This record gives sequence, structure tokens and C-alpha cells, in this order.
Amino acid sequence: MSDIKEEQLVEAACRQRFLETCELSGVSDPHRQTIWEIIISHYSAGNRHYHNLAHLMCMFDFVKRASKAGIALVDAAAVEWAVWFHDIVYTPCSKSNEADSAELAGKLLLAAGVPAATVQKAQRIILATADHHHLEGDADGDVVVDADLSILGAPLPRYAEYAVAVRKEYGHLSDEEYTQGRARVLKGLLDREQLFLTDIGKATCEAAARANMGHEWRLVFGGSQLSASTIEEADTECTEGDDVAASVSSIGPDSAAELAAAADAVQCECR
Repeated sequence: MSDIKEEQLVEAACRQRFLETCELSGVSDPHRQTIWEIIISHYSAGNRHYHNLAHLMCMFDFVKRASKAGIALVDAAAVEWAVWFHDIVYTPCSKSNEADSAELAGKLLLAAGVPAATVQKAQRIILATADHHHLEGDADGDVVVDADLSILGAPLPRYAEYAVAVRKEYGHLSDEEYTQGRARVLKGLLDREQLFLTDIGKATCEAAARANMGHEWRLVFGGSQLSASTIEEADTECTEGDDVAASVSSIGPDSAAELAAAADAVQCECR
């Protein structure tokens, strides 16, 4: 299937899901069309190699799986709007993407007549995706946060495509700058006691995510060129995520300081 054909299919699927979200919230034209055009223009921008419409559909797939697994959403509309808007503002290396996205969501959704409580909840969830933290007393937020991270637990070939796509979004950085910043991000994630917050995330994504990130971390920490083939080659060197996590935690203070300095210098999340 050609890339253009695939993009058309993804856009059509997104359009259908968007109409369902609007029906859920009572959003009608002209606000419906205005919001859709803004979503399309932002997520289809030329610099969106990963943070695009396909990413949104993957997140909605996780939300659907969570529902089938018995997770009942308190405010389904807030969850859906949080997914649509969580990356609508995306500038690599910016530290305000989520805050700017939440602000735009509030402006457009309130004008469209979405209840203020739903909008405010969607905004809180969007902000939580900045560092993927748990919102106290808000299981709906956990579903969106896990959906955003679910790519980490994809089959290794798909994870490799994701990693390469993210690298393209940071094309303005040298390989050395990017790999040092990315290694720090991977280490931070691998150091977490628990990556996923929901039961379905823990059951279906946690182990694979640790293994995938471990393979990539070995690659970028070693300074190798990032590509789908090299990530999969790293898989042959170490197949146990726990073993990789152990090696990550054993980084010496000098190496850790070097990673931190490099990542701070480029001011990147690289995720």
C-alpha cells in the first residue's frame, strides 16, 4: 500500500472517530468543522513523522481495548478530547507543548459548547501526558496516559519504526546530540518502578516496553546510528528487558552526568 493511500485511510478513520466524539459532546457545525480543520492542519504537518493522525488512532485503539477489558470511563468525552488535543501543539524541544495544547483545547471546546467540567478535565489529562504521571482520583487520565505510552509495548518492528520516526522529528540535532538526549529519556523511563498505570497497560505493554526500550538504549548509549535494522539487531544481543534495566541502572556517575548535561543542553524530551 502506498504511503498516500495509507494516509488517506488513516484520515478517513480519524474523521469518523472525530464525528463520534462530536456527537458524544453535542458539538455541531460550524464549530465541528473548525475544530476538525485545526486538528488536520496540525497533525498532518510536514514535521509530524510520529506525532500525527496515526498516533491518535493508535491511542484510540488502546482506549477501546481498555473499555473491552472492563475499564469504565467516568467522562468519555473528556478522554476523547484529551486524545485529540494532547499533541496538537508540537514543537520538538519545546517545554510547553502540553500547556499550549491544553490552552488551545480550552479555547476551541468552550467556544463549541462543550461543558466546562469536561473541558477542564481534558486539559488536566493533556497536562499529565507531559511526564505521564497519575492524576490522583482520576482513572480516566490513567487510560489516556497509558494510551500515549502504548507504542512502547508494540512488537519490536513497530517500535523500531516509532523510534526512527521520532528521530526524524529531531532532524535539526546531530546524531551525537540526539542519542545522548534519547539515552537519558530511555534511562528515566526504565528507572521507573512501573511504566503503565492501568491493569491492561501493565498486563499487555509493560514487559514488552521494557524490552524494547532496553534494546534501543543499548544502541543509543553505544552511539550507534539509529535505524529499524539496528534496533532489531540490538534485540539479538539482549532479549531480557530486566537484564538491560540492570545495565542501565549501573551507569557510572560520569556517564550519567554526561547524559544529563547533553540532554539539558539541547532542551529536548526526545520521546
